[in-house]
Amino acid sequence: MKEKEEQSKRQTEPVYSKTYTVEPAEGNGQQELPLTLLAKRILEVATLHAESWGVGYSTLIKNQQVWVLSRLTVEMYRYPLINEHYTLQTWIEGYNKHFSSRNFAILGEDGSPCGYARTIWVVIDLDSRTSVDISQFEYIAENISDKACPIEKQSRVRDVHDENAVIYPVTYNDIDLNRHVNSVKYIEHELDLFPFERYDKQRIRRFEISYANEARYGSTLQLLKEEEAPDHFTLEIRDDQTVYCKGRIIFENR
Repeated sequence: MKEKEEQSKRQTEPVYSKTYTVEPAEGNGQQELPLTLLAKRILEVATLHAESWGVGYSTLIKNQQVWVLSRLTVEMYRYPLINEHYTLQTWIEGYNKHFSSRNFAILGEDGSPCGYARTIWVVIDLDSRTSVDISQFEYIAENISDKACPIEKQSRVRDVHDENAVIYPVTYNDIDLNRHVNSVKYIEHELDLFPFERYDKQRIRRFEISYANEARYGSTLQLLKEEEAPDHFTLEIRDDQTVYCKGRIIFENR
């Protein structure tokens, strides 16, 4: 009886919300919520929502399985300021055997949208490093939401050409619990390709990243960027043999 009650409770929460505050120690040089911290919050809220349905990390790891972020797209109208409360809402838009699409709304203290995010997730088997059929998770089909996410889906990024690639050796602090480079660390390294002065004059309107392979400790990465249009850049992190991720960043004037 208790198990049925818990399942019923889970099915009544297709949209999950969590509120945070931008603490002074968390703010960036522009006194705003940094994109890297927003990405961490997105990962955290997705995990909490999955945990509330009994298919989060604590459950899947028993079978040597984990959720892995495959794609992230963020589009922001503004960033919450230091000491401002903000709320992340998340919901499942759809899924197939291999991928689950999860969306987010980032709301300001007054409830108005600061921006939105789209994510694509897979479940992998840690032993075989192959994807798992997620159609076995019944909660997904039972909790798909028709809540709108008004930003465009992620676009395709061609090969990036950069004769001045930054060389970066993967260090201890880049590594996550799965012993490869943390997904947010890729974002951090890409944002560091641009000078501080640009962030004073402009904000990131749209950011995209698509993860392809896992970089590990001891790898030497090449960080590339190419301007495809004014204030529009394509991004790539790779080494001589492997592309680890590609993305795009679009700036707009403050």
